Amino acid sequence: MNIGDMHKINKQTMVQQTIEYLREYILNMENGDSSKLPSEGTIAKNMGISRLTIREALKVLENEGLISKSQGSNTMITTFARKLSENIDYTGELGSFLKDCGYDLEVDVLSHKWDKADEKTAQILNIKRGEEILIVEKIFFADGKQAVYCINRLPKKILKDLDFSEELFGQSMFDFIEENTNFEFSHDYMELIPELVTKELSEILNLDINSPLLRADVIKYATDGKVVMYNSEYYVDELIRFNALRSNYGAKLSKLGSSINKRTGD
Repeated sequence: MNIGDMHKINKQTMVQQTIEYLREYILNMENGDSSKLPSEGTIAKNMGISRLTIREALKVLENEGLISKSQGSNTMITTFARKLSENIDYTGELGSFLKDCGYDLEVDVLSHKWDKADEKTAQILNIKRGEEILIVEKIFFADGKQAVYCINRLPKKILKDLDFSEELFGQSMFDFIEENTNFEFSHDYMELIPELVTKELSEILNLDINSPLLRADVIKYATDGKVVMYNSEYYVDELIRFNALRSNYGAKLSKLGSSINKRTGD
């Protein structure tokens, strides 16, 4: 990929599109390519946007650990970025993540129901305790094996009077929300929680009881800062693992990326 081939982007979402484009550019560079990005001026000229926009985008990528600033204002691609797989999911949509990693995807909807939010869920979703929420439970299969058990929780007031069908729940709730409401997802907050497999999880994920399991509680935010969805995701270690990069700036966890352990044969 040549930096001169960058296309001009829409001014409306300038910074975000620049971040996404430069991130893709960095992660898809060949090993033989230069480890240094072109200057801010060169990038700005090729993309048809201001240097200020480029500077803001590069700051985000620096916080993610993909680039670093060196003496002389050079922008270097980090060793961490070069080790990352192309299968990093920045949107948080599990189905697309697994398909992009080359797996045959199947989704089994275990249940979907309206329920009243308990105190913890209400606090996370910024609603009143007892307000109705939609709860959808799914299993994501990768090449026929249980990979992730996911629980989606969405406030009813966000969904309003939308019609639901059985087929919907096997699709991406992420896409459904963006296509049918005024909300557009912006970012996630993810908390990783190690725990042991319970009897219920053992039956769902075909794992031994009391074996270690990683749970991710994910809060999804819209561009206006509102919480749109609260998910709990249980990952099977054989298929999915997480890599964390801790920045030198105060040992802060700056970005969490997902990586797939591909199997060479069963």
